[in-house]
Amino acid sequence: MKLSLTIVLLAASAARAADPVPMDVKPGQWEATVTPQFAGMPQGRQMPQIPPEQLAKLPPEQRAKIEAVLKQAAGGTRTSTSKSCVKKEDLSKLPLNNDQSCKTTLVSSSSTKQEIHMECDRNGSKQTGTMTIEALNSESIKFTIQASGDTNGKNMNMTITGTSKWLGPACSDSK
Repeated sequence: MKLSLTIVLLAASAARAADPVPMDVKPGQWEATVTPQFAGMPQGRQMPQIPPEQLAKLPPEQRAKIEAVLKQAAGGTRTSTSKSCVKKEDLSKLPLNNDQSCKTTLVSSSSTKQEIHMECDRNGSKQTGTMTIEALNSESIKFTIQASGDTNGKNMNMTITGTSKWLGPACSDSK
C-alpha cells in the first residue's frame, strides 16, 4: 500500500527547483469535482489514512483532492465534489511535500498551465507520476494526475481527473 500513499502524495507535491508562475484564476470560493480511477490495486486492501494534522497543513483545494482519493480507495463514490477557499497567495505557490524519498520537478509553469513530475523510491517500490493543472479561463480549471508504479512485482496505475469552477469572491469556510 506504500505505492497508494505515495501516489496520493503526488497531489500534494511541489517543485523544489523552481517557483511556479501564478495561475491566472480568481481567488475566492471554488468547487472541485474529482474522479479517481485505479488499476491493479489489490482487492480487499484499503489505502492508509493520512494523519489529520498533515491534512490540516494542506491548502483546502489540495486537501479536498486527497480526501476524495482516500474516499474512492475505501470504496466510496467514484466522483466527489468539494468546496475550498483559494487565497491570492495560494496562486503563487504549490503545496510543499517534505517526503525525502520523492523527487519532484516543476516541468513547466505559465499563467494558464502547470506540470509537475514526481519520482519516488521507497524500500524498493518505485513510482512515477505527473500532475497537470490548466486554467481554461479565470473561473475554470481542469487537472489530471497520472501515476504508476510497481510494488512487490505488482503494477498499479492511477488517474485522477477533475475540474474546478469559481463560485465567487467570498469564501464560505473559515480556512
